[in-house]
Amino acid sequence: MFTARKRIAALAGAVLAGAATILSGAAPARAAPPGGTLPPGSVVCTTRVAATQGVAFYGSLQAPVTGVTALWTVYASTTGTGPETALLRLPSREPTTTYVSWPGTFFYRLCVTNTTAVNGGLRFNFFAPGSAPTASAGPVTAMLGPTGRYCYLATSVPARLAGTSTVPVRWTVDVENGDADFLRTEDFGTSATIDRLLNPGADEFHQVCVANTGSSTASVSYALTT
Repeated sequence: MFTARKRIAALAGAVLAGAATILSGAAPARAAPPGGTLPPGSVVCTTRVAATQGVAFYGSLQAPVTGVTALWTVYASTTGTGPETALLRLPSREPTTTYVSWPGTFFYRLCVTNTTAVNGGLRFNFFAPGSAPTASAGPVTAMLGPTGRYCYLATSVPARLAGTSTVPVRWTVDVENGDADFLRTEDFGTSATIDRLLNPGADEFHQVCVANTGSSTASVSYALTT
């Protein structure tokens, strides 16, 4: 394993594990970076992404107070469903590009935890810098406190959105064009389960968002499949 940090103003053309679902026929990611709002103690995770040359991430957790930090954790597994090992735990408000790798092909996953006592606005990119990810596995998971919101996974091809939550949550899709310009929101209502077909138009990306509109913590899991 090795880690390194390097400031990069923009990573144009990077394959975002969070903004592009690894779906058959999917176009390169151009949707807006994933993120949302994390109340204290909330945890959001990506899918597992298989990569042969490691992964990298950068991002920020912003709040109108000083001393805000998040815990950025990268896990790895030899399979898409097997046990994981934490390769890196990085406490940081705004990590610059951080690389994590291990020889061979592994399934990597990033989780971000708000370890402070205030809400934070999250934005991040999680990608494979050496080559495009070869596959993805497992659902997106999140533990969202009240008012929490998480946007992650996007597709430019028809895909099935299926998910569950321990309490009713609001399911929406942010529709963007190929330049990541916001076009509209499609609202699928508030429920503890969802099973819907997403059908993006030409030059559109559908990015899945889930929001906890209740008063108790929501444990959410969802996936996109073709």
